Amino acid sequence: MTTIVEMPLRFDSAIKKIIDSRDEFSKKIKKSQIITYSIEFFHSCFLDDPRHMKGIHVRLYNLQQDQHPEINNYMISWEDVPRNDEEDWIAFQSRINDQLEDFLSELNEHANVVKGSL
Repeated sequence: MTTIVEMPLRFDSAIKKIIDSRDEFSKKIKKSQIITYSIEFFHSCFLDDPRHMKGIHVRLYNLQQDQHPEINNYMISWEDVPRNDEEDWIAFQSRINDQLEDFLSELNEHANVVKGSL
């Protein structure tokens, strides 16, 4: 599976942590009241090529009464997945796309998931 990276806040330029465990990330998802996501695709110069996902930006909102909302940004990306020597570029893109589709299907099981931004 791809690595899930917590993105820095605007005023903090360092990446806070890398989550290699799906269980830990699932706990954060379950605690969030609202989840938004956007998708990035691999680009090709041919319009008839199938579109393959290369990354998903996930934003978790934890809203608390009388406090500022806690917003955590994550990036799930193809860049952390090793490519097999015998695997060509198209097969690699397909494998990444399949992994990201599996992640999205798990994410969409939660009630407050929105594609796009708030």
